[in-house]
Amino acid sequence: MLVLGIDPGTAICGYGFVEQNGSRLHAHAYGAITTPSKMPVEQRLLKIHTVLDELIQKYRPDAMGVEQLFFNRNVT
Repeated sequence: MLVLGIDPGTAICGYGFVEQNGSRLHAHAYGAITTPSKMPVEQRLLKIHTVLDELIQKYRPDAMGVEQLFFNRNVT
């Protein structure tokens, strides 16, 4: 089984493909999609979408998980 994990972000979007063979896990492929801070948001999202689509077409994962974004404020 091959699983795609995504750590979302517009500046840096991390991804990793983990393959399970029996009880063993193997990092199959991983990396980050980066976009320049001055690039308009719609172009940043399009780049992330395009690269992720290419990765999904290439590796054909069986499942996918996306990390939930967490925002916290300093309560001092």
